Amino acid sequence: MADQVSHDYDTTMLDMLQIIWGEGYLSPGGPQAVREIMAGVDLAGKRVLDIGCGIGGLDRVIVALGAAHVTAVDVAAPMIALARKRIADPRIAFEVIEPERPLPFADASFDVVFTKDAWLHVVDKPALLREVHRVLKPGGRLAGGDWMKGPEPFSADMLYFIELEGIPYHPATLAEYGILLHELGFEDVTLQDINAWYRDLAREELARLKGELFGLMTEKLGVEARDHFIEDWRMLTVVLDKGELRPGRLWARKP
Repeated sequence: MADQVSHDYDTTMLDMLQIIWGEGYLSPGGPQAVREIMAGVDLAGKRVLDIGCGIGGLDRVIVALGAAHVTAVDVAAPMIALARKRIADPRIAFEVIEPERPLPFADASFDVVFTKDAWLHVVDKPALLREVHRVLKPGGRLAGGDWMKGPEPFSADMLYFIELEGIPYHPATLAEYGILLHELGFEDVTLQDINAWYRDLAREELARLKGELFGLMTEKLGVEARDHFIEDWRMLTVVLDKGELRPGRLWARKP
């Protein structure tokens, strides 16, 4: 088990997410997802800011792709502590930031801002994106992905799924992200809905939880938590199929 931590992603959830997605990863796709997001983004010698880094697995991939340095930040101090414990790389600096506050970095500090499936926890996304624009150098790139939502109000199924998750959910739609990026002056805005990809993968993940991973989950999590997460994943497939939860990716450039 991971060290005991006290934040929204508790120890049991951290263990569960890594069982299904791989050690160091708290969202789907593993290192290949990072490579896909960064395809076409020149990282050679660049300074990168990762906002919502979790326990740091993604940042290892970013430096492997050529980044000179990654500043990896998260609001959860215990997760930053775990990342520092697991990863000792002078090219990666892990820092705790305050939620819903300006980023503690000077204007034009970074060549690239990256994120993956973390900004759904942010309430004030316009303020966050203004900060992203501020800390990027002219010509700098935003590249990332997030758990997004469909255009309709949440159904009872979606509310039940969020209850099972037990973590704050404040998702925007992919279109809302696009509007915000254009309003802030970003150029070359590209949006990608990957709901279909993850809808199929999530069904495979649920089958693995009920099959090949069932014993490992029982051993590491216990029976109660195992059954909870199997139900969680069942509902994940439901809200993905309904289009209420819609993972997406986005890219943009600061002029």
